[in-house]
Amino acid sequence: MSSGSVVFVIVIVIALLLAVEARVRGKQYDEEKDTIVELPKLGAIQGKVIETAWTNREVLQFVDMRYAEPPTGQYRFKPPRPIEPWEDVMDATAEKIGCPSVVSMDSLTKLDDVLDVEDCLTMTITTPNVTGALPVLVYIHGEYLYEGSNSEAPPDYLLEKDVVLVTPQYRLGPFGFLSTKTDEIPGNAGFLDIFLALQFVKHFITYFGGDPSRVTVAGQVGGAAIAHLLTLSPMVQRGLFSQVIYHSGSAIMPIFLEDNPRKHAQEIAQKAECQMVTVRDLNNCLMELSAMELLNAFMDHALEKSDLGIGHTGGIQFTIGGPSGVLPKHPYDLMLESNFSYPAMGGCPKNAGTRVLNEIVENDFEGKIPDDEYNTYNYIDHIIRQVVGTDKTMLLTSFITHDFFNRQLLENGTFDMLIPRLIDVAGTLNHKLPVLLALNMNNKHNPDNTFLYSFDYAGEFNRYREMDEETNMQSPFKAGVSLTDEALYLFPYPEHVQRLSPPDEAMARRMVDLWTNFVITGNPLGSYKAGYWPPMTTLYGPYMKIDETLTIAGNYFNEFSATLRDEDQGHSLIREIYYLRKRAHQKSQAQRKKQATAVASKLKKVHVRKSLVKRPNRNKIRF
Repeated sequence: MSSGSVVFVIVIVIALLLAVEARVRGKQYDEEKDTIVELPKLGAIQGKVIETAWTNREVLQFVDMRYAEPPTGQYRFKPPRPIEPWEDVMDATAEKIGCPSVVSMDSLTKLDDVLDVEDCLTMTITTPNVTGALPVLVYIHGEYLYEGSNSEAPPDYLLEKDVVLVTPQYRLGPFGFLSTKTDEIPGNAGFLDIFLALQFVKHFITYFGGDPSRVTVAGQVGGAAIAHLLTLSPMVQRGLFSQVIYHSGSAIMPIFLEDNPRKHAQEIAQKAECQMVTVRDLNNCLMELSAMELLNAFMDHALEKSDLGIGHTGGIQFTIGGPSGVLPKHPYDLMLESNFSYPAMGGCPKNAGTRVLNEIVENDFEGKIPDDEYNTYNYIDHIIRQVVGTDKTMLLTSFITHDFFNRQLLENGTFDMLIPRLIDVAGTLNHKLPVLLALNMNNKHNPDNTFLYSFDYAGEFNRYREMDEETNMQSPFKAGVSLTDEALYLFPYPEHVQRLSPPDEAMARRMVDLWTNFVITGNPLGSYKAGYWPPMTTLYGPYMKIDETLTIAGNYFNEFSATLRDEDQGHSLIREIYYLRKRAHQKSQAQRKKQATAVASKLKKVHVRKSLVKRPNRNKIRF
């Protein structure tokens, strides 16, 4: 064979190898031709090609595409309006701003004069291809209905599987949940945004490779509450979705419910210096405020009232009753009246209460433990006020003191002695019990397809960076497996958790398998050949404990005291170094005080004669 022929063969072999490598790595899309989708009667959308985290699989992503008209001007607080047809190709290749929230106020201040910051009703769709008929996961981002965005759910892990991921944005805080129970400000606008987003998915997901008959709605905390409310609200027709997943939340969480929202709207308007005589004056002023003025008034109101607990702050709750039609009565009453349930999965991290307790220590106690002012009952009452509201009858307090505390702790407890129990009380009341009750009622009508879990895996990071071990050494307790930590292994967010250790990546692969199996087949293990995750058959289980191994447990009530149980087994969340430092500081202060007293006493004996003038008692002086 001539040298020219040899060179030619080598070139062909290299070309074939490169082609094979490209196919292995999923290089299948042309950035120009394959990223445009035509939606009938609407218009064309330009997306982009991205790669997944583990196999570099190529997938198509359409970023922050509009599903509604801007909810601005006269449409503020109103139900969203479907997107109108457009002429030019819609650019869906870059992130747009999230819906206004107190967390984004600094950046919004800079943008307020440049663009309409309330124009935020978009969704991101990521799909393996636009020609298939794949199951769809609609993920509603979390937090507490006043912050967050769809950037919290990047597709890098989940799109390793054949599913379509949809992440909508919805109005937050006062823009989405303020209400005067009038037609002008009916309330529940944020919920109605998600309702409209699901209608968009129903009509158009086919053109993104999704199957509109296989849509699973999932959410985290506030997002889970919206997902649960979608199953209960009489205005949501069946067939819009087929399954649900609740991460640490449900619609019966007291923090998300309000039947008298007008009082909060008035207080927020007062912070904005609105002049009000009638409800019309109130509505007009709230409508005319700029986005930043409304956010500032909302934040001032929240800061003033937050230490009073649930029921004292507004703009973050579903409105019960009123003209929106979303929630004609309390969601628990709707649960009791329902005769239908969707296949469902839900659960919480083991130490979900550390997030709430950390916020109480940082915000309410300002980092200083008030053992000099608080006894055990004060700590219990503070937790209850922050997660349920004032316990006017004391029935809940009586139950908690009986079930979580002994006589010695009730009489002589200090914060460090109470930490495990306070974490469990906060996590149970705020997250575990609402999820369990939602799944209990679900199981009543769908006994073969209701799955409960406890997420117990303690990885390197926590979902909230301020809870991480390396950044939270000043806290009197560790985060443990904290609120929303399971999301770390479904979505590489936030930035500090994008590089997982090998054990954490193994957990992420397991979580992706479990969640996408449920989305695809309705069973977290996919098939009984892969193992068995039993559906709920009683009010309290069985359920799956998700850790380095999967373990079936029988009684979920045991999870209500998970932190205390670990403490008794030698796995404590109490940060001993915090108390060692505190005791050393107290000892040093006591020694300095003793030395100063001794010096002062000597000086007094040497230089000062006894006074014959009676001095006033300074402790009795009042200014």
